[in-house]
Amino acid sequence: MAGNIILVAADVLLEACERILQKVGVPEDQARIIAEATVKADLRGVGSHGVLRLPAYVHRVQAGLMTADTRLRVVRERGATVLLDAQGGFGQVAGAYAMNHAIERARQWGVGVVAVRNANHFGIAAYYTMMALPHQMIGIAATNAAPSMAAWGGATAVLGTNPISVAIPTGQEVDIVLDMAASIVARGKIRSAASQGERIPLGWALDAEGRPTEDPEAALEGTLLPIGGPKGYGLALVVDALAGVLTGSDYSIYLASLHDLSRRASVGFVMQAVDIAAFSDWTEYTNDMASLIDVIRHSPRAPGVDRIYLPGEIEWLKEREYRQSGVPVPVKALKELKELSAELGATVDLPSS
Repeated sequence: MAGNIILVAADVLLEACERILQKVGVPEDQARIIAEATVKADLRGVGSHGVLRLPAYVHRVQAGLMTADTRLRVVRERGATVLLDAQGGFGQVAGAYAMNHAIERARQWGVGVVAVRNANHFGIAAYYTMMALPHQMIGIAATNAAPSMAAWGGATAVLGTNPISVAIPTGQEVDIVLDMAASIVARGKIRSAASQGERIPLGWALDAEGRPTEDPEAALEGTLLPIGGPKGYGLALVVDALAGVLTGSDYSIYLASLHDLSRRASVGFVMQAVDIAAFSDWTEYTNDMASLIDVIRHSPRAPGVDRIYLPGEIEWLKEREYRQSGVPVPVKALKELKELSAELGATVDLPSS
């Protein structure tokens, strides 16, 4: 393992996150949800949304910009739909509640849609969509984010990476889990590269002058590039309309960054659960899904390609590996967690660098 990475057992990371969060007033049950969502990102190899983010959450609580005890209020409710107000609380708590509520609605109506406003960053979207899988349901989530990407043809960041996730049960060992940003790469990956002193590939971002850059610090001052050019821009705009405007949350340039300690943020997101039984017999559905997957896996491969993966399969394999070997955590992130725990008086059992 590279010298700037340390393997940490998942349960050790979970406990450390929980204790740190409880020290700033997060209730025990909510701290568990936030810790699980955070460590889940690291387990799936999405370190940009893992424990690296925890200090920012804590600092926002300390600055009075985020509510430690997340209390959700029903704003509107009709049939299969609900709009909730997170009242400045944690996105992870609001997101988990929203998806669970969407699943309950889907049992009754075949589909459940729960939107949330006035929340904060919720980590990886796949954490919530995967909650629908054990219920033989499809999970869908979309959230907006602080501006980091220009409109197609523009030069100034006006849209966030605005990720979407869709988790589809297959009836097999591996489910289909799409989790993607509208940009070529999530902004968190650039922050992660900057924190580790690494370069980024050309084609990820532009600097403040609109020039391609390999410098993550310059990229953070500039803009990300959308996937598929105008298509990625269109996707980001649609998500901002659904998650931001529709819910009554902030959007575009009005949405504060997680790292902006000068103002509160009002992140919006939409959770949806679709009950397979409302549309198809489960056995028939899984047989057809197996056929589809078989076609994909056994389609002719391009030169040098040994295996065709399903969306989310690589992350599934990483989680299986990391639960055995330990979660790779950057030394700098581990150091920040230990310093934060010492500052708060939280007893944690994190390894030394």
